[in-house]
Amino acid sequence: MNPWLTQTRLEIPVFPLPKLVLFPGTWLPLHIFEPRYRALLTDALASEARLIAVAQLKPGWEQNYDGRPAIYPIAGVGRIVKHAKNSNGTFDIVLESLARVRLDEDELEPSSLPYRRAAATVLRERTPKGGVSPSEVSALLSLATRVAALVKRALPGFVMQAEDDDTPALLSDRIADQFVLDPATRQDLLETLDVGLRIRALTLQLAQLHLALSPNDDSGSAPTMH
Repeated sequence: MNPWLTQTRLEIPVFPLPKLVLFPGTWLPLHIFEPRYRALLTDALASEARLIAVAQLKPGWEQNYDGRPAIYPIAGVGRIVKHAKNSNGTFDIVLESLARVRLDEDELEPSSLPYRRAAATVLRERTPKGGVSPSEVSALLSLATRVAALVKRALPGFVMQAEDDDTPALLSDRIADQFVLDPATRQDLLETLDVGLRIRALTLQLAQLHLALSPNDDSGSAPTMH
């Protein structure tokens, strides 16, 4: 883990975005163009940690976007691993997501900075007593592979970003990032710290997606959960 994330509490800049959830173990390219977020980027790049929290805006954000619309307190934190400043002052960056965090903006003193900051507590995932069932992990990976094959029919360049040797937690996050599109469901999965429960919920989502993509495909039935 990034050494900065071993601290019990961090002060971190917050980039609120609509309908976007950042899962650990994934990469997020962003184009930064608003002046307040250009300032955020400039300050983040000047820091040693180069960390940014990406928080999903709650529904209704459109009414107060230029202010401080409500965000979900559970967010992803990423480190800037690539950046380029364009001639017009905008930035193109890539974030490597590192962990889940709980954000609390009220813990910090009011600031004159144009962007939001929060106290961030790194959340530790929980492994079920007795560990994660290998059969459930295998079922998830098998189902994801089948869904990926269906996606590849429409998008030949699609490549599933998950490996056999990924930990169960990392595997579930990478699969969720690629295959779960609904923002509310993504947020629920981000907030599910129990890895076993997350794998079961994700397997159900993928089973539904597999059925939607292949209503006439009888190449194999989706695994059942016990």
